[in-house]
Amino acid sequence: MFLIATVIFSILGLLFLYHKSHVLIFFILSLLPSLTTELLLYKHASFTWIDQFIFLSLFFFCLIFSWCFALKLKIISTPKRASFPLLTIIFGLLLLFILSYLSTKIGAHFHTHTTENQAALDQLRSSIPLYIFAIQTIFAGFFEELTYRTAIFEIVFKQNKILAFICAALLFTLMHAPTNVYSWFVYGSMSLVLTSFYAKYRNFYLNMSIHMLWNTLGILSLLL
Repeated sequence: MFLIATVIFSILGLLFLYHKSHVLIFFILSLLPSLTTELLLYKHASFTWIDQFIFLSLFFFCLIFSWCFALKLKIISTPKRASFPLLTIIFGLLLLFILSYLSTKIGAHFHTHTTENQAALDQLRSSIPLYIFAIQTIFAGFFEELTYRTAIFEIVFKQNKILAFICAALLFTLMHAPTNVYSWFVYGSMSLVLTSFYAKYRNFYLNMSIHMLWNTLGILSLLL
C-alpha cells in the first residue's frame, strides 16, 4: 500500500510540476464524495438525514462542476446522440463480462474470490443507505473516466498517445489498490479494456456509459 501511495503521489507531483494542475482539480473532485462518506461515518455510526443531505449536496456539486470544467477546457464536448453508440457500448460490456468470467477462474486458482478494494466496498455498503452506495458506485464511472482517461489523454499527454495509454491504464489500476495477482488482473484487465476504448474512439461519453452500466450491473447483482 505504501508503494502504491508513493507512486500515485509521485505522478500527481509530476503533473503539478509540468503545469498540468488542471488534472489535480479533477482528481480532487473525484475523491471528495467518497472522502465525505468516510468522514461522516467516522463522526457518526450511521448516516443521519443531515449526513445524507451533506453528501448529496457535495456529490452533485462535484459532478456538475467537473462536467462544466471539462467543457470549459474543451476536453469533452456537449453530448449528442452519436456520443452514445449502442453497439460499441454493448461490445464493451461483453468484453468486461468475459474478463469477469476469467477473473473467477483465476480467483479459483489462487483460492480467492474478492479483492481488498471490493471487501472495503462491501463493508461500506453495510454502513450507509443503499441509494447512497448506489450513487457513489455507479457515478464512479463518470469521475474515473473523466480523471483517469480523458484528462490524461487530453491534458497530460495530448501529443503522445502511447504515454497517455500507459499512464491512464496504470493510474486507474493503482487507484484500486491491487494487492495480489488476482486483484492486479481484475483491475488491470478492466483498465486495459477501457483505456483501449478511449484511445481508439476518444469519446468520454462512450467510456462513461460502459463503466457506469458495468457498475450498475454490479449493484443489481447485490439485490438478487
